[in-house]
Amino acid sequence: MSSTAEDRRRREQRNVITSLFVAVLIGLAFQEMVGPVRESLHASGITLSTFLLFLIFFLTSVRFFIGNQLHLISEALLEMKGIVWFYDLFWIILQSMILIFLGGLSTVQANSDAQIGFVGLLMALCAVDVAWIGSQWVLGKGLDGWQRRRIPWAWAILNTLLIAGIVILLLCVDDVYSVVGLVWLGLLNVAAFAVDILLVNHHKLI
Repeated sequence: MSSTAEDRRRREQRNVITSLFVAVLIGLAFQEMVGPVRESLHASGITLSTFLLFLIFFLTSVRFFIGNQLHLISEALLEMKGIVWFYDLFWIILQSMILIFLGGLSTVQANSDAQIGFVGLLMALCAVDVAWIGSQWVLGKGLDGWQRRRIPWAWAILNTLLIAGIVILLLCVDDVYSVVGLVWLGLLNVAAFAVDILLVNHHKLI
C-alpha cells in the first residue's frame, strides 16, 4: 500500500472514531440533562430558572461539540503524528465527560445538594480547555513533531474571560442560582456563544 493510500486510510479511520465517539458522548450529556429537566417540569412547570440553566447547557454543549469535532477532523491535525491526534482526543473526552455531569445539574433542584454545582463544573470545563490549549504551545516548544500550524489562542482567551466573568458574578450576587444570578450567567454564556461561533469562527464554519 502506498504512503498516500495509507495516509488516506488512517485519516478515514480517525474521522470514523472521532464522529462516533464525540457524538455518543454529547448524546449522553443531553440524556443526563433530560431527566432533571423533566422532573422540574413535572414539579414546577416551566420556570425561568429551568429555562436559563437549560439554555446555558445547550449553548455550551453546542459550541464545544462543534469546535471539538471540527478540530479532530481538521487537515492540520490529521497531518500530524497519530500520538498528537490521540492526545487531543484525550482532552476532548475529558471535556465531554464534564459536559455529561453538567447535563445532570441543569436544574436548580439538582444543584441544591451538589458539592460541585453547575457553575463549578462550567468553570472547570473552561479551565480544562484553557489548559489544553496552553499545553499545545508548551509541547510544541519541547517535542519534535508537536509543532502546530496554529494554536487556538482565541478559544483560550474567550474561556478565560468567561471564567473571569463568572468569578465576578459570584462575588456580586448572594446566590448564583437565583433568577438574577442565572439571568446574568445566561447573558455571559450567550455572549460567549456569539463570540465563539460568529467572531472567533476558528474553523471558518460560517
